[in-house]
Amino acid sequence: MRTRFFALCVCLFCPVVFAGPYADELKQCFVQSSSSKDNITLIKWMAKAMVAHPALSDFPAIKSTDKSTIDKEFAAYVQKILVDDCKKQTIATFENEGMNAFEGSLELLAQFVLKELMSQKEVATEISAFTSHIDQGKLIAALMSIR
Repeated sequence: MRTRFFALCVCLFCPVVFAGPYADELKQCFVQSSSSKDNITLIKWMAKAMVAHPALSDFPAIKSTDKSTIDKEFAAYVQKILVDDCKKQTIATFENEGMNAFEGSLELLAQFVLKELMSQKEVATEISAFTSHIDQGKLIAALMSIR
């Protein structure tokens, strides 16, 4: 059981080696099977993981009880998409394209979820906030010098 879990974790973070028609079907299933609530679960898990980076130690800490809740919700989500909603596609991908094919499928799902996240007005405002600190004159001059 631990070996399978480790293998799944490895495939979540390994580079894409091959993605064929089975992985494409798995990608579609992941996206179609994920609700807005599921997408928020994935975003929370990603944010929890990113905030753990030592360079972000000055960010507010996430309480261990909240981390545990996020992990439990994410585990339920992963089980839902791999075992329940996309079981046929999961098995077909493993059998025909191997574990590395999951990377592309999960990457597409993450991109889809992040795109949905960024479509929120509040998020878009925060993403573009840095532009008020750019020297517009220097930027335009640099762009005008491109031939």
